[in-house]
Amino acid sequence: MTKKFSVNIEFENSYETTKRERNENSYQVESIQIGQKIRPLLKENKNPNFLISVIIPLYNEEKSIRKTLTQIPKDKRVEIIVVDDGSTDKSVEEANKSNISFKLIKYELNQGYGNALLTGIKNATGDIIVTMDSDGQHNPNEIFRLIKPILNNKADITIGSRYLGRCNYNVPFHTRIGECIINIILRILFKQCIYNNQGGYRAFKRKTIEIFDKIRYYGFAFTTEILIKATLKKYKIKEVPIILEPRKYGMSKIKLFKLAKHLLLCFGYYFFIKLKNLGKNQEFI
Repeated sequence: MTKKFSVNIEFENSYETTKRERNENSYQVESIQIGQKIRPLLKENKNPNFLISVIIPLYNEEKSIRKTLTQIPKDKRVEIIVVDDGSTDKSVEEANKSNISFKLIKYELNQGYGNALLTGIKNATGDIIVTMDSDGQHNPNEIFRLIKPILNNKADITIGSRYLGRCNYNVPFHTRIGECIINIILRILFKQCIYNNQGGYRAFKRKTIEIFDKIRYYGFAFTTEILIKATLKKYKIKEVPIILEPRKYGMSKIKLFKLAKHLLLCFGYYFFIKLKNLGKNQEFI
């Protein structure tokens, strides 16, 4: 059953410019070059209104959100939507201090990671929708790395993968074990192999947004649920190498026991649906 909440939607224009860090490493430079190679593809697109929507869920990331926003490649074909999920710090104020324009969707109370993403996606108008975190771990220039397979019709959905790229910090052991277990279950039950299955850096072709209908899990199990639904809908999913940076501020919001519980329920429910429809030539709902 889909949750319904009232939200305030407003447009934010920021006027204060910030000094940008000059000590970019070689990979960041490479990512910028990738962006420069992809931009001509956007310009050559026959649809003059072609648009990329970037969805950023925000919850108590006052020390990182401004930098995240200012690093998103500036292009008239990029729409930015920030969904503030009831932040209790100065996250929204810091976002407003960036030097770009974005749409702000604000919840007064925290509703969960999945609901924040779902809200942003429902308000997105882009032909390709990108989701990324607000904690500074994702390099915004890699947006173009994510969308390239979609533009070339090699994928319907792409997932940024640190396993194919690089991770600049030691990933907690329980996280690696959890992703490994999820990958094994995905392979056994749904014949889908995705190593970085819990990552939040993803891109979706517009036609795939039907997988966001009738969502059951609004927490961090949301990411696994949409993978399963995309697999059952037979969309092409491709992992793309990215670099994952260490979180410099704050702590992860994931509650492991609650996540594990929801993941088990999620796998069980959709495997039951798969078995139920097996051999009936019924389209997955």
